[in-house]
Amino acid sequence: MDKRPYPQPDIRSAAMSDADEVADILGEAFSDDPFMRWMYGKAGSQRGTFLELAKSVYLRDGFGHIVDDCATALWLPAGVEEKLPLMSELRLLMSIFRSGGLGALQRGQTTEKAMKASHPETPHYYLFAVGVREKMKGKGFGGRIIREGLRRADEAGAPAYLENSNPKNTPLYDRLGFQAIAPLALPAGAPQLLGMMRPVGASS
Repeated sequence: MDKRPYPQPDIRSAAMSDADEVADILGEAFSDDPFMRWMYGKAGSQRGTFLELAKSVYLRDGFGHIVDDCATALWLPAGVEEKLPLMSELRLLMSIFRSGGLGALQRGQTTEKAMKASHPETPHYYLFAVGVREKMKGKGFGGRIIREGLRRADEAGAPAYLENSNPKNTPLYDRLGFQAIAPLALPAGAPQLLGMMRPVGASS
């Protein structure tokens, strides 16, 4: 068996022109995510949702990183809130409705309220989403691409925050210095969505 390490391609900043690839990677990575299954009422790629958010929020007001055809991550820096223009919000709602119907819209609104209520008041860098293609999982891409954003947070002297939607990812976030705060307040039957905070300069 060939035990040589897998070649590690370069990580680069994601541009608006990368929005389609970012959405493809995240759609695949979250296709079987337990929280996304609950919200949409089924498993499956939510590419349209990620595309609208990437174009209208995270690649416009925030920043992202990408390893071509492997992995990606989207962030908002400290002091910047997620705010969709009206037309973008309407397109996002239509995308959610097409994917999961009225129930998905209702669960999405409930989730949005819980996320806003749980965000720390302290200015922080927000890791909205990180995803690795199925064929590339287990090769270290997730940790590498998150560290790129954490470096920016540390340089700015700000903590980092995320919502963990999959318990399988908890060991990775622990290694990167994130600490569990509390689960978000969601309806009975919803999978846990766990708020996690990383102090400035924590292990990464």
